[in-house]
Amino acid sequence: MMKKRKWIWTTALAAILMSVSIMTAAAADRVITSVTIRVNSKLEPGSTLPDIGLDSGSVESGEISVSSSTNRYTVDRAEWVTSTSRTIEVGDRPEMKVWLRAGSEDYFKGTYRSSNVSVKSGDFVSAKREDSDTLMVRIRVQAVKGDFAPPEDAYWKDNARGMARWEKPEDGDSGKYEVVLRRGSAKVHTVETTGTSYNFYPYMTTAGTYSFRVRTIAKTSADENYGKSSDWIESDELYIAKEDVSDGSGRTDVTVGPTGNTLVGWQYQDNEWYYYYPDGTCQRDSWLNVNDRWYLFQADGKMLKGWQNRDGKTYFLSDNGDMHMGWIQAEGRWYYMNPIPGDYFGAMVKNQWAEVNGKTYYFNQDGIMVEGWYQVGEDWYYFYPGDGNKAVNTWIDTFYVDENGIWRK
Repeated sequence: MMKKRKWIWTTALAAILMSVSIMTAAAADRVITSVTIRVNSKLEPGSTLPDIGLDSGSVESGEISVSSSTNRYTVDRAEWVTSTSRTIEVGDRPEMKVWLRAGSEDYFKGTYRSSNVSVKSGDFVSAKREDSDTLMVRIRVQAVKGDFAPPEDAYWKDNARGMARWEKPEDGDSGKYEVVLRRGSAKVHTVETTGTSYNFYPYMTTAGTYSFRVRTIAKTSADENYGKSSDWIESDELYIAKEDVSDGSGRTDVTVGPTGNTLVGWQYQDNEWYYYYPDGTCQRDSWLNVNDRWYLFQADGKMLKGWQNRDGKTYFLSDNGDMHMGWIQAEGRWYYMNPIPGDYFGAMVKNQWAEVNGKTYYFNQDGIMVEGWYQVGEDWYYFYPGDGNKAVNTWIDTFYVDENGIWRK
């Protein structure tokens, strides 16, 4: 009898232990120890955040969807934390709350952190268990990609020579800009700044027509992952005359030569203009091309003006110092400065014929345009007074000039 009871108790104890083991294993299977949420965002700059609807265990709209990767829990609902009325800009990372619903066999544990919550194409912010079946996870969507918006306007500030100004865009602004100063089509200086103005005057060391262009660029290296530079915005033109150019003071890109000299380019000293190089020397006793204009300097480095004779040729240099080409009138006389590149480029035409705009002229030994009857070699020609062009194939009073303009007796 005792043996039978012992067997019964042994069998009952084994059944109880097995039942406890099964219950313990089942309980362990029901605990959701980690969570994974997948986000697919197609949000674009310039739009607002869309409404979010529920569809078969995930939430989605045309621009964004949120889903889970297991059947142990599903996405129950979601709502935006970020204002849905604000326009989305490049780099924005909207936040939303996502509620997860546990399956009938599972439940959420008490605490979830970044170590056990994974957000694909987004970032985990926080999590809160509302009950064993419901977990609220706050997430941040990946940055919205696109082009930064260009500045609204670009212009030169009045009464502040060389001060470039631009207006920040209303939307899509990174807060950083690239600005390029140009003289004609040549690039003079480039700068990156977080402001909306820049003083380019220290770089205006040469007379000419200046303009600048500006665009919005990425502010940080992280910004470069989602934002592309905007289109360029062009300013109007600003002319800087020779007497108004900068002496270079305030430049940040000046090359200091071996003598320690920082005066470069045009310098106005004792009412005279000079052109300096970084090593401290200046242009002397020669021609110099600056911004496609030619200047002549005497032996002491002073820039020359007016009529100048050099190497047997005559030139005229304007009040700004640049070499004049084409027609010029002086003391009631007309002269012509050769505009064709070569040995006589810029020199006064003397004892020569010249074709100008389809008309033929002759200039005497002094370079003066002849008028009326004039003998060249053995032949006589007639040049219309005032205009100076040669008459051809016509009668001048009772005298006939042929197709070459020669008077036929």
